[in-house]
Amino acid sequence: MRRAIASAVACVAVLAMIAIGNDPASTQTAVHRNPALTMALAAAQGKAPPRLPNGNFVPMLSGAVVQSAMEGLGIRTSAQVRATATLPDPTIDTAGCANVFAGSPNNVRANTDCGYRFQSEEWVAVNPTDPSNVVVSQNDSSLSGNHTGVDFSVDGGQHFGDSRLPSGRINIPEAPGGVWSFDFFSDPVHVFDSQGNLFYVTLGADFAQDGFDGVFAWKANSCLKGSALHTPGSGSCSPFSPPLSASAVPIRTNFSNPLLFDDKELMAADTWPTSPFTDNLYVTWTIFDFTCGGGGSFCDAPIFFSRSRDGGQTWTTAKVISGRNSNICNFGNAFDPSQPAHACNNDQWSDPVVGPDGTIYVFFMNFNTNKVTVNSPGGLNNQILMVKSSDAGNTWTRPVQVARDSGTEPYSLPGHEIPDCSLFRQCLPPNSYRMSDYPTAGIDPTGKLVVYWSDFRHGGPCDEFQGLPVTPCGNFNADILFSESTDGGSSWTTRRDLTTNGGTTAQWMPWGGLGPDGKLYVAYYDRKYGNCESSGCNDITLATSANDGTSWSYRRITTSSMPNLTCANNPSECGFLGDYMGLAVGGGNVHITWGDTRGRNGTIEEDVYYASIRTI
Repeated sequence: MRRAIASAVACVAVLAMIAIGNDPASTQTAVHRNPALTMALAAAQGKAPPRLPNGNFVPMLSGAVVQSAMEGLGIRTSAQVRATATLPDPTIDTAGCANVFAGSPNNVRANTDCGYRFQSEEWVAVNPTDPSNVVVSQNDSSLSGNHTGVDFSVDGGQHFGDSRLPSGRINIPEAPGGVWSFDFFSDPVHVFDSQGNLFYVTLGADFAQDGFDGVFAWKANSCLKGSALHTPGSGSCSPFSPPLSASAVPIRTNFSNPLLFDDKELMAADTWPTSPFTDNLYVTWTIFDFTCGGGGSFCDAPIFFSRSRDGGQTWTTAKVISGRNSNICNFGNAFDPSQPAHACNNDQWSDPVVGPDGTIYVFFMNFNTNKVTVNSPGGLNNQILMVKSSDAGNTWTRPVQVARDSGTEPYSLPGHEIPDCSLFRQCLPPNSYRMSDYPTAGIDPTGKLVVYWSDFRHGGPCDEFQGLPVTPCGNFNADILFSESTDGGSSWTTRRDLTTNGGTTAQWMPWGGLGPDGKLYVAYYDRKYGNCESSGCNDITLATSANDGTSWSYRRITTSSMPNLTCANNPSECGFLGDYMGLAVGGGNVHITWGDTRGRNGTIEEDVYYASIRTI
């Protein structure tokens, strides 16, 4: 009882801070909380976010950022407060706690800590100069709060060592005193360049005393194999000189304007020997703008870009790249009359890929559509857009539409709650994991592009409440769709469903790519096995096509189903399994990493697992 009361008191205190932060007349708006984070936390407590003219909610912060802030502030949803989990007694160890679920393939736990804190939202990359060097990263709360984790292998993923982000104090010229430390770091992503150097980028943010945040880059010189992160430009490998500084390089911070908030960054490295920009680094992300209404009200959320040409030591000033297009985007000025009406500026989930000629392609989900949320033709209420640059990001094309997305999965709304699902988020019962459709892309040496995404056009029908889909639904048949282009993204094949083998069960959260031989690979969460569609257990499936998606083969990657994580069996971690999983093709293998709920010693909790499949 004391635990529930303490949580409720914490929620009341935070809501009081939120109320202060939402008052445009308050002089403490930026002091207490960045309004983007305020909006997301208020939504978790039952306050509806603003809605776009088409009926959708405005783009929302990524789940990991919100989860990190809620954990740091001690906030629990009403479902978490009500929950009274009975967990097995933990076994305490003094050495690293590796684990392997033996099978074909083996499922190897990448994080080897002995604790019971969440690890989720994973990424994987393979060293092009040493295929046995595999690095996985994830959000990691094994220390106080979320500071992300780094897992490295030098034997092809058979064993991992793990470490934590060396966040410490970061040198930021704009910060008071020139240095700053943040309450949490989130959304890790990393890439290797062509020389085997690893680059690691995360978000850093505060949630209690101020609204500061930023996007930051670290490096691991090639000889370190991802085992230690440091300041880009420090240390050397030949001769070896250990790096002494672990401070990050800021890509962008909001110290000059805390009413802006950075979110959901992804990155790419140009590793093509045929490119004029080999070893350039590119980062794209969303910036939530709350400078409207006198300061503190939502304006828009466009996609930004930055580049490094010197191994992460310096980065170009962030620039908007999501652009405008009168044929596909509407109401760009809905909240900010100074913006173009046809700006494609309500976005989230950008994914950059680089072609063999150095062209950068950026795919993102856009919500500037004139389709209504429910009962529109085909339920087409979102769209996947693409922009590209052939000059290393100096100039960009206007956005083109890759595909329409039916993002009509049911919402958890007051009075229409989905059990354990955060309010104003979409979930697929009986899972309570926050989810959303997003594009993931790949490119091969011929320049062929493929985009994959989760889609609900074959699901439902669902009930409707205030113009939004809610439960009950006829079914929860989310599918994985894909589209291809062989002309640099000028035209795209008709979207196709690659998970027709799943019947009316849910497949969701894909990550995919292309092999050097043009084969298509995509991994995803899958409820088609056993009774998972009714119980909420999940597996990971890898789908492969050698004929441009005309036919697919499927392989179950998990050795057994992952149990449903609910507030009843884990009130600390329920409702969130990450916003993405990871897949990379390299060294003759497909490398897959995912969030897994088969916890240690019979517990149900989140860890990160890895598996690889030969491609040749």
